[in-house]
Amino acid sequence: MINYRLLFIVALLVIAGTAIGLLRLDIDTDVVRSLPTGEKVIQDGLDIFEHHPIHDQVAVDIMLDREDPDTLVECGVFLEQKMKQSGLFTQVGIDAVGDLIPELALYAAQNLPLLLSQQDLETIAPRLEKNKIQKRLRDMYARLSSMEGIGQARFIGLDPLGLKDLVLAKMAPLAPTLDSRFYKGHLLSADGRHLLVTARPLKSGTDTASARKISELITTTGARLAEKYKTRGLQVTLTPVGAYRAALDNEQIIRHDVQLALVLATVGIGLLLLISFPRPLIGLLSLVPAVAGTSAALFTYSLFHSSISIMVLGFGGAIISITVDHGIAYLLFLDRPHQTRGKEASVEVRAIGIMAVITTIGAFLILGLSGFPIFTELGQFAALGIFFSFLFVHSVFPRIFPTMPPGSRRPLPLRRIVDGLYSTGKPGAVAAGLLALGLLFFATPVFHVSLNSMNTVTEKTLQADALFTEVWGNIGNRIFLMSSGNSITALEQKNDRILAKVEQDIQKNILQGGFVASMLFPGPEKSEKNLAGWHAFWNEQRVRKLRKNLISAGTELGFTADAFAGFLSLLDPKYSARPTPIDEKYFSLLAISKDSKNIKNTQNSGLIQFTTLIPGPNYQADVFFDRYSKDGKIFDGSYFSQRLADILFSTFIKMFLIISGGLVLLLFFFYLNLPLTLLTLTPVTFAYICTLGTLKLIGHPLDIPALMLSIIILGMGIDYSIFCVRAHQRYRDIAHPSYTLVRSSVFLAGSSTLIGFGVLCFADHSLLRSIGVTSFTGIGYSLLGTFLLLPPLLNHYFSDHNRKSKKNTERPQDIQ
Repeated sequence: MINYRLLFIVALLVIAGTAIGLLRLDIDTDVVRSLPTGEKVIQDGLDIFEHHPIHDQVAVDIMLDREDPDTLVECGVFLEQKMKQSGLFTQVGIDAVGDLIPELALYAAQNLPLLLSQQDLETIAPRLEKNKIQKRLRDMYARLSSMEGIGQARFIGLDPLGLKDLVLAKMAPLAPTLDSRFYKGHLLSADGRHLLVTARPLKSGTDTASARKISELITTTGARLAEKYKTRGLQVTLTPVGAYRAALDNEQIIRHDVQLALVLATVGIGLLLLISFPRPLIGLLSLVPAVAGTSAALFTYSLFHSSISIMVLGFGGAIISITVDHGIAYLLFLDRPHQTRGKEASVEVRAIGIMAVITTIGAFLILGLSGFPIFTELGQFAALGIFFSFLFVHSVFPRIFPTMPPGSRRPLPLRRIVDGLYSTGKPGAVAAGLLALGLLFFATPVFHVSLNSMNTVTEKTLQADALFTEVWGNIGNRIFLMSSGNSITALEQKNDRILAKVEQDIQKNILQGGFVASMLFPGPEKSEKNLAGWHAFWNEQRVRKLRKNLISAGTELGFTADAFAGFLSLLDPKYSARPTPIDEKYFSLLAISKDSKNIKNTQNSGLIQFTTLIPGPNYQADVFFDRYSKDGKIFDGSYFSQRLADILFSTFIKMFLIISGGLVLLLFFFYLNLPLTLLTLTPVTFAYICTLGTLKLIGHPLDIPALMLSIIILGMGIDYSIFCVRAHQRYRDIAHPSYTLVRSSVFLAGSSTLIGFGVLCFADHSLLRSIGVTSFTGIGYSLLGTFLLLPPLLNHYFSDHNRKSKKNTERPQDIQ
């Protein structure tokens, strides 16, 4: 008899619990936040991700099918106007930066003694030759009569040698590519067919609601521009890039994967259950404890957390398949050819399954030791789901099914297949042993982690990124140093120390180049050093020769004798000047900002600044980090991935040792029998070897989801061994009807878990797909090892006990 009223109440509670849990939780789509923060290299990288302006920046490439800079500027102005009017951005365009360049040029010309280093001065000797000076002055004079010469007259007297260009050239690393150029206040590509528009969103780049509005704005504006210039025979294309696109793609892809996984897992498990029970519809009710447990887990999780990763929700289908095993076992014991009672079925399932529940919950909770926040969430969520499902089976199910009348004796082909697999004997064990021996040679874990693999984007986004990299360069090969100070003076002093190191490293080819703010705005220490070098360079003989050559060349072009007085005054041995503090108007250009987010573990968090460096041929990341780590936080993409892989390997080993050690102790104290403990561990040892070997052969390196491998095999795969060993202990005879039910439930539980993970193998998101591949392989081999290796080993071990108790095989009891 089925208590339909209670079943209906359960259904309502499941719906309510799920709805409340989802309403209380914010769904986190930022996968990068799942990285561990205990390692400095990783923590530095995450801090720079959070604070660097480029992290949230939106960049739009405007492309024409021909070279036409003026039309590009028109398109750029139109797009910038629309972006400003939208209210979605705090800053649009680079007009402010373009306006600052003339001011910086004048500032550089007036402060040359403080800005040119000893290395710079060594390069200007050729400019002092008479023919060079004559050519330089003729070129400047020629430009005075053209549009290009507007505003240049004052530089003839201040900087006739063009030394300010040496200072301004140091800003080149700030540009996306060294070949780009400014035209009418906009940045153009070298071929004149691309224009770059940048903007800083009002909200975070990972805010998907804002990202959708930005995407719609750019799409609409692009369509209007294409239509407008189509009549002139011009093809205009807008290609946006930025964190907002990755956020949108990740959300859409993961949501699709989650929905597909839940539907396919539920349908697949449902079909499996339909063909596995004498009464097919009874088999479908095996899903009730799993669904109820998952719902209760979601509700309980929401009481202690404010958000949940969408990756954890994507694991929901797998959790249903993991927790369905006790429901299957319960209903198999209930749905029999004779009348059964719910409490009796509960006693049988609990007797053989309690140890499996403890090991699985413990294994998932150990995920909290991984250091990866996303796996801590997943471990807690899965452990809650397993616990509540088990609780449901043994407290609610006996009330829904107090008694069950005799069922039909219809043939069940699947059960015969299960019995056949379990009865392969020595040939099956030998085959499994040979398979493990063959794969053992490939069972070396190979780890690979990249930042790109953590986010999955659409093909259109990949094409946009490729175009942007081709036109504007790839900043991924640059190093970012984030320093901080409680005042601009403190920041300048820190910049001086960083610049001293950078100059040394450039000479040693450790760095190819870079820009430090002290190159434009040196602090007191650097200014004093540069000024001393300036006076040492401009000795009396060199000044006399330069004065003579300048006046001579200038007179030929009609300049008066005092035309260069401004520059010559800088050569006076008594010349002295104090450094100019960085004006706030230059903050954006120099990547300085007020630290409103308050960097963790940073005492001086008033201002932060980003320094961009380019690695050279002799660059070694670990040495560089040791040398510069005291100056601030560092991000190097390649080294970040390398350290993440190292952390992954050490965490993998740590979790393996913790879980395996804890499992051995639990099993030993449960059995108080060392041979039985080793027998129970045999299938999971087989599964570990075969899984690592198979992943190596199929070219699937271990990545972040590989941390789950120990959980999947040791925490879940061990369940199948425990069920079968406990059944052998309890029923002794492999042909015992209850033993048949146990191995059938093991097969169905394993198959349902394979379905749950199998559907993830077809997910579009790389992390979900990797979870699917890794877990499917581990569970598959665990199930195979249980069915091929355990039966002959158990028969051999228990043969003496079976002979002694042959007369009492009908009474279930545990034996050692």
